[in-house]
Amino acid sequence: MKTIFLTVYDGDTEKVILRSGVFEQLHAAGHRIVLLVRGEDRLTYYRDTFGSERVIVELLPKAMTTAEYMWYHLGWNTLPTYSAFLRRRMKYQIHKKWVRYALESLAGFMGRFRLWRNFLRFIYKHQSDSYCANYFETYKPDMVFTPNMFSPEDMRMMRAAQSRGIPTAATAKSWDVLTTKAFTRVRADKFLVFNEFNRQEAIAIGDYNPSNITVTGFPQFDIYARDDWRVSRKAFCQKMNLDPERQIILMAIPGDWKTPYTKEILKELDRRIEAGVFAKPIQVLARLHPKYADSSEGDTYMHVVFDRPGTHFSDVREFSVDMGIANSYQWTFTDADITHLANSIHHADFIINTESTLTLDAAALGKPSILIGYDGGHTLPYWDSVARVYEREHYIHVVETGACPLVSSDDELTEAINRFLTDPEYLKEERKTLFENLLYKVDGKSAKRMADAVLSVLPV
Repeated sequence: MKTIFLTVYDGDTEKVILRSGVFEQLHAAGHRIVLLVRGEDRLTYYRDTFGSERVIVELLPKAMTTAEYMWYHLGWNTLPTYSAFLRRRMKYQIHKKWVRYALESLAGFMGRFRLWRNFLRFIYKHQSDSYCANYFETYKPDMVFTPNMFSPEDMRMMRAAQSRGIPTAATAKSWDVLTTKAFTRVRADKFLVFNEFNRQEAIAIGDYNPSNITVTGFPQFDIYARDDWRVSRKAFCQKMNLDPERQIILMAIPGDWKTPYTKEILKELDRRIEAGVFAKPIQVLARLHPKYADSSEGDTYMHVVFDRPGTHFSDVREFSVDMGIANSYQWTFTDADITHLANSIHHADFIINTESTLTLDAAALGKPSILIGYDGGHTLPYWDSVARVYEREHYIHVVETGACPLVSSDDELTEAINRFLTDPEYLKEERKTLFENLLYKVDGKSAKRMADAVLSVLPV
């Protein structure tokens, strides 16, 4: 029996790894797993939910030191991507700090050169660090699996493991991480990616050897290959206070930090539904982001039902390392939350979202998506407008398929909705292309592929 360290940074980790089948496959292999979870508020939950004779749950020490904070900012600014450039510009628009912007831009320029990237890795690797030394001494792990990839906890755990000669496996928490969030200042022995685009990114800017990369697909999409989660439309609508006789639009609400004018779009959509401008009777299920607050929540609409998904540990907010956002919810996804998401997509006639992974979820279930590319009734400069996010590397692959209309006004949104209402086959071939290009495989076996790749790193 071997011992595997597995870090659990946030709700995404639970959704993608612990609830998808990856954890189940690792556990079924007969090894001891030590789950290292972040946040004391979460500890009891994870011990009660996953703890057993062969699953030990321990608390990760706080990892964000002054040095790690500097590495975090240097890391994402070093990414030689348009996504990192946009993020810098967004922050400059808010803070107007020229010196900081100039230094961050210099890091982005230097990040184009592999020599610079390897220099940073060398410096980071040789910094003295006793992080989690007591756990390494107590449990003597045979390998470390870090499925967030860019959190300070994961970086320090990987560095600690490699300094001890312990093999490592890693994956990104989402398909956008390699180009938007994470400079690979520590490279794992085995890196697991979701699709071919991620593989190319891992080679080009993560500087991975192709032989160390495995394409697995999205483990969290394995559920869509099964039918055991489906509930009847009647039961779903009754639960969500929806009318089963009307078309359902599932609209993802990303939060004010990203799209502060979603509230205006939602109000105008509600007004137009009431005015009868759509080809069929429709209603909106407004799905709030489990992590981020939105000012539309709590408002009253005639044809909109709000849904705040996820399971929340407490009312205490925290810093989110994803995009450097403060005051985010402490959340996770249980099996019930995952099943609810699947049924929300299944019973929706189509999806509206703003640069969300929900587009891929929808494609996995054969559902169309419409993308919001405007700012309510405001005409904003490019650097302030939400339209800029569709030029980020990971989402350009979605836009280029032509599968999802990118609308620039309330009128264009109305036109796209009516087109899908009257022609269910609209953009069907384009959706097929999106499926083939980005989803790799939705065969119910992605979790097994990922678990097998992780286990292959274990020493014999």
